Amino acid sequence: MRKSSILLVDDDEVYLYVTKKILNKLSDELMVNSFTDGEQAIEFIGGCVKQKESLPDVILLDINMPFLDGWGFLAEFKKLKPQLPNEHVNIFMVTSSNDSNDLKRAQEFEELTGYVVKPVYEDKLTEILTGVFDSLRNG
Repeated sequence: MRKSSILLVDDDEVYLYVTKKILNKLSDELMVNSFTDGEQAIEFIGGCVKQKESLPDVILLDINMPFLDGWGFLAEFKKLKPQLPNEHVNIFMVTSSNDSNDLKRAQEFEELTGYVVKPVYEDKLTEILTGVFDSLRNG
């Protein structure tokens, strides 16, 4: 059985470091990749599609990043979706923005599983992963 895969997409290096540490502490069965902008992440996803490799089970995506922000990532991901008929990726917008406009915009993307306001502590990460992986096991 393959390890569960998580993709972190955030330009905050400290957040990436801390979140990786927490995730690795939660389980040895997690493979964690990270990128500091949406453009790198969408290239990674595109590579998975071309190589017919499994996509990440969970993507934790920031809104505000250089090059391609979270909204741009979602738009590009949406374009790839027709090539992913049997893949379901749980994308959580993880952001410091609690702006109601961002929340409203997030609700327009059916690709998003959830919207989480930073800071994200171990208990919230555990809650997200438990929800996702329980549904994968039972689905």
